[in-house]
Amino acid sequence: MDMAGTNLPLNEWSFVKSFDKEDGVTAEIQSARGFYIGDICYVLDEQFYHEFWGDKHGFEDGCFTDPETGFSFAVAGTAYGDGCYEDDHGNCYGVDAGVIGLVPLELVKIADPESVGTVIHEPGTAHFEASDGKYLIVTPGGSTYEIDTSDDSSDDEEEEDW
Repeated sequence: MDMAGTNLPLNEWSFVKSFDKEDGVTAEIQSARGFYIGDICYVLDEQFYHEFWGDKHGFEDGCFTDPETGFSFAVAGTAYGDGCYEDDHGNCYGVDAGVIGLVPLELVKIADPESVGTVIHEPGTAHFEASDGKYLIVTPGGSTYEIDTSDDSSDDEEEEDW
């Protein structure tokens, strides 16, 4: 395809698009500025969040490309919905929409995304994998962020008998 001049971004390859919710989500996300990791409801424009991702894509897990900017974001549901989940670096991710995603800073519409997630100031291509509530993000520089939302140890307290 490259020789014919019809090369596609990695997230448009049929191999990448073939991953479904059952198998997980795998995506390569590009940015000239960097990336946000966290619940995407905090950083996407409200209209874009509801109309593009919600109405057009049914709030599904996957990789989605903004038709206006050409930038893509990846998102997948957590194992236990809303809550606070920690990564392997000790960063905590508050979740209110039951999802964690990787968003290029070009699509971030709030002034202080560091207040609601992790921001990586590295341009290039980042890798996103999510399956069964477990996430792996690899930055353009090769750093990794692992988030496991499948560990329900925070709810281990015994329920009271009523």
